Amino acid sequence: MTSETFPQQNTGRGSDHPDKKPLTADQVAAYLKENPDFFINRDSLLAEITLPHESGKAISLLERQVRVLRERSIESRLTLNTLLENARYNDQLFNVTRALIIALLMEDEVAQIASATEANLCTQPGIDACSVILFQGDHLRNVDHMRLESAEFLQQNFPTLLRDRRTLCRAVDKETAAFLFPHHGGSSIRSVALCPIGRERMLGVLAIGNKAKDYFNADLDTMFLDFIGEVLESIIIRKIS
Repeated sequence: MTSETFPQQNTGRGSDHPDKKPLTADQVAAYLKENPDFFINRDSLLAEITLPHESGKAISLLERQVRVLRERSIESRLTLNTLLENARYNDQLFNVTRALIIALLMEDEVAQIASATEANLCTQPGIDACSVILFQGDHLRNVDHMRLESAEFLQQNFPTLLRDRRTLCRAVDKETAAFLFPHHGGSSIRSVALCPIGRERMLGVLAIGNKAKDYFNADLDTMFLDFIGEVLESIIIRKIS
């Protein structure tokens, strides 16, 4: 559009201004933007303005304005619906997290904390299996009735989890799923979210599974899962100290 130009009106004195350049399309657009009431009382000019239509037919400026406003209205509604959907999702996550924290604060033993976590999260939509796995070590020597595993398996299968100490979401095979969820029909789980319990000193992992292969994926926002992992770390440390 910037390459288009509009010739100046011929006033009969064009030779008096030989260096005067024609108006560019951008200049005309800027003027109309600064003077939105320009077409008021210029109905004849509006009647002469036509715009190309996708069908090939010319439409009036008014028709084009109505169409643009309608499209913007549709875009605004879609944006609003997306924001409302995200707000409802975040509200649901907040309620789940709050209920879980309250339940954990009522427990006295580490094994009870693990059981309460699994029982609470397994009732939530999108979670088909949940397992709390703590790593073997001297700091857990007094923990009974709790699943303790070596970190070797996770090191072999999920090295980035132990290195980055951030929630990892990805698809898994049947063997890995069976190890993570031996008591929750683990062989049917196809994707997992592995949330580290502990940052400075990793105590274990909270594993959450879904039967769909792409449910837990790299694009998933893990803020709430990371927070749950931090809460579990804090509560468990208090119980074993």
